[in-house]
Amino acid sequence: MRDDAAEWQEVPPMTPEDPALVERDGDLAAVVAALARPPAFVVVEGEPGAGKTRLVREALADPSAARGQRLFGRAWPAPEQCTLAPVFEALASARPPHAGRLGPLTGVLRPVLPHLAGVLPPEPPPLGDPPLDDPRLARHRLVRAAADLLAGLGPALLVVDDAHWADEGTIELLRLIGTRPPAELSVVITCRSPAGPSAGAPAVPSAVRVRLAPLTRSGAARLVRAVLDDPRPVLPRRLADRLYERHGGVPFAVREDVALLRRRGLLRPVNGEWTLAPVAGAEAGAEAGADAGVGSAASAPVPPAVAAEILSRVAGLGTAERAALEAAAVLGTADEPGLVARVAGMDAEQACAALGEVTGRGLLRDHGPGRGSVRFRHELARLAIYQAIPGCGRRRLHEVAARELLRTGQGALAVRAAAHHQESGDVQGWAETAETAARLAAADGLYEDAHACLRDVLQADAVGEDARPALAAKLGWAASGGVDRTGTTSALLAATLEHDIAPPELRAELLLLRAWASARSTVPRRERAAALAGLRAAIGDLAGRPDLRAIALAVLALPDGLPGRDLRAQVARLCQAHAALAGTDDPMARVVVQVTTARLLLALGSPAARHAADALPAHGDRPEVNRQLVQGLLDLAEEAAQLGHRAYALKLVERARRAAAGVRSHTYDRRLRVVELGIRWTTGDLGAEDRAVSPSGDDPLVQDPAGASPHARVLAGRISAGQGRLDVARRTLHAVAQGPYRTGEELAAAVHAVAEYDRVASTDAHRALGLALTRRVVDELARRHLWWWAAPLLPFAPLEVVRAVLPRYRGALTGLDVPLARAALDFAEARVHERYGDPDRAAAGYRRARRAYAALPDPRLAAHAAAAEVGAKLAARRPADAGVLRQAWSTFTGLGAPWDADRLKPLMRAAGLPTHRRRGRPAYGNELSPREREVAGLAASGHTNRDIAATLCLSDRTVKFHLANAMRKLQVGNRRQLRDVLAPRDHVCRCARCGWTLQSVD
Repeated sequence: MRDDAAEWQEVPPMTPEDPALVERDGDLAAVVAALARPPAFVVVEGEPGAGKTRLVREALADPSAARGQRLFGRAWPAPEQCTLAPVFEALASARPPHAGRLGPLTGVLRPVLPHLAGVLPPEPPPLGDPPLDDPRLARHRLVRAAADLLAGLGPALLVVDDAHWADEGTIELLRLIGTRPPAELSVVITCRSPAGPSAGAPAVPSAVRVRLAPLTRSGAARLVRAVLDDPRPVLPRRLADRLYERHGGVPFAVREDVALLRRRGLLRPVNGEWTLAPVAGAEAGAEAGADAGVGSAASAPVPPAVAAEILSRVAGLGTAERAALEAAAVLGTADEPGLVARVAGMDAEQACAALGEVTGRGLLRDHGPGRGSVRFRHELARLAIYQAIPGCGRRRLHEVAARELLRTGQGALAVRAAAHHQESGDVQGWAETAETAARLAAADGLYEDAHACLRDVLQADAVGEDARPALAAKLGWAASGGVDRTGTTSALLAATLEHDIAPPELRAELLLLRAWASARSTVPRRERAAALAGLRAAIGDLAGRPDLRAIALAVLALPDGLPGRDLRAQVARLCQAHAALAGTDDPMARVVVQVTTARLLLALGSPAARHAADALPAHGDRPEVNRQLVQGLLDLAEEAAQLGHRAYALKLVERARRAAAGVRSHTYDRRLRVVELGIRWTTGDLGAEDRAVSPSGDDPLVQDPAGASPHARVLAGRISAGQGRLDVARRTLHAVAQGPYRTGEELAAAVHAVAEYDRVASTDAHRALGLALTRRVVDELARRHLWWWAAPLLPFAPLEVVRAVLPRYRGALTGLDVPLARAALDFAEARVHERYGDPDRAAAGYRRARRAYAALPDPRLAAHAAAAEVGAKLAARRPADAGVLRQAWSTFTGLGAPWDADRLKPLMRAAGLPTHRRRGRPAYGNELSPREREVAGLAASGHTNRDIAATLCLSDRTVKFHLANAMRKLQVGNRRQLRDVLAPRDHVCRCARCGWTLQSVD
């Protein structure tokens, strides 16, 4: 006990192992302000692990806190405690007071405080004659004596930690001091929030109460970065949210969890970002919101200290409370109390009382609309309790949970029932339940869930060979809407086809589903070619199924969403598919063939494409038809935007949105927003960028581009480039640009990524890499004869590539409806004229390009064409149109593209226009100016002066000037020292006195 007191007394400085103090500035200030004016009575409340003790330590380290000796005691959760135990622990380190300040009653403390016997008065006689045998009177006598002794110590501060465990005597003493505080005594107590038994502080009306709330998501992310203690890798927001589901914003849990995950190698930096390997709970929470799954929960990592704290709160629960808590832990998600009661085997009234008790202990919390469900405070709490259940008990509860969930007949709950059957170890029951769950989920439009159920069963070989083909066919149809981009479905179908399958029609159906799945996934070209070859060989076996034959011919006509070398064969197959429709009235087959026809015509730039797209129905009569319709309309919208038909693309998006109203799919909802925001951002919608980064403030589309679709990643890169974050932009764009180009979506995204990479290439190394990427993507377009798809490349690609492409590109546009390609042709020809000494023709070409881009609309490219037009006129020594240049400046600044706007400044000065520089210069003193900080940061990260000048559109001399000023202010002599000094730029405050500002997660 003396060791704890000594630790408190000295208030040692923070060490690197201590967690950061995050989002506690106001709480800390309140405690310090109260202690600066004794007598004070401060109560610091919060759930276990909230940082109560840590906050008090930081407050006592403040110079303005209460002076005098400091006494520290801690209450413990012992079943029988000595009266005033934490107070006597605190007084054990007290300095002897002046004897004249102590009342006679303090003599009763002589036996328990022998080190003060020299100043304490004689022990008074027992109460009564004969002595009264009343423990309450004896306790009250000790309380009064302790109060007199504390008052006689002079300036002092009493700290009682974990007061929720304190005995009745200590509570009585604290209440007495709070009611009649001694003039020179201040008291600080820490306790749990008053939400249940053994919680809360004595009622003192004059007390200053500080309640520590859980950290917010951004605050928890800052604490994670502090614990990781490495500012270089980026902490993606999606990863921060996944971790938050595990620890719930409890600082102690944050620190222990992050340390454990990193120690086990599950949390590690990869390519400049922190990544988390699949972890039970965190993975499910990331994919399904806050509802974590049950898979592998028995082996999920849980910090031992966190588990011990959680289980200590369970130790005092009764049988009913434990049963309810274990049932909730096995269910694993937010559920209604009635379901928890049925799994726990108790009636509703008993379960309600039990859940109220455990909620009061901070283990569960109300959740959902109307707070009609209960869920665990955080995932680590659930895992700790789940892993404490004996194995046989867990299996029994999983079986009961599966039975109760399946009984509801709801698709989403049936999917959970399959997972519980899997955890119970009943393989046969799991397979049967998974098939039923997939059927119910598909009927409810939950195709991703249906696909996952069937996929898991087939991957685990949980069904016999006789039942496997039928189950594989159901898997293929569940995946037919493009829900599986990984190629897992195609691989499972291929494995099934390795066995003899009868009848031939079923085998042909599986071959169709395999080819269809591979067309929408990222499987290698060799596997896709094998799948298509198998389908071509089996097409005759579908003669009796005209619906499947029509779909198969459509898949063969456009296997990867793009026209190929043998265009005549593709058109012939589409004609055969339309002929097959005459023998069937299946709406699914009709929609697939119509969508494929419209996509092929649009990819070819045919004027007939709009008529084919307009012929698509508004909605289907079944959810699976609507799914194909939504997928097809979004494909058409992306391809229309690729050709420059922006307004028509938005109409297609709106049609897809109306059709998607009957499809419950996170995949389609997200893709619909990505497609729409990509088009709107290109057309200059001022709000599109904010919605892309964080639509509705809680679901960022491009905040974590590594796991997003190719088009979302390109949009993320273009936004970063416009904002001047060029390193981030180049990294994101390069990842997309390097391919592979297995589908039309990947190729289209790669074209835009390469074009943007060429635009922001500022060094010789960047330009060399851009040239290599440009040649590679141009070769792919040439292989497919899709020259008009090169339109995004021509304004910024290396001129040697542009010159080589132009003849074939120009000839390919004859008779096509491709407005973006024609605008790019004007831009590219103007570049060639400018390069070879004909500025007048160049200016005229740029002017045509500017007007063509403005008509699309594409204001950014129109602004680039305007700048090039003015530059060509100046080179020809002709008067420049100032209005055109002002409009370009306004476009870049209005669309949040400061880097592009800065690049216009030299041209504006050459044209005699003001560069909108703010008058006067702010006085930064010894602080770095924004430009000095920008230059110094680039220099510290390894950029040369020439690189910095190209990146920031400055002269070499200006870069040297800013760098010299920054080094002088930072008192460093070389770039290595500069890097060392700037390394703490992402510093996270470890105490209240360091002076650094807390930084939020990027």
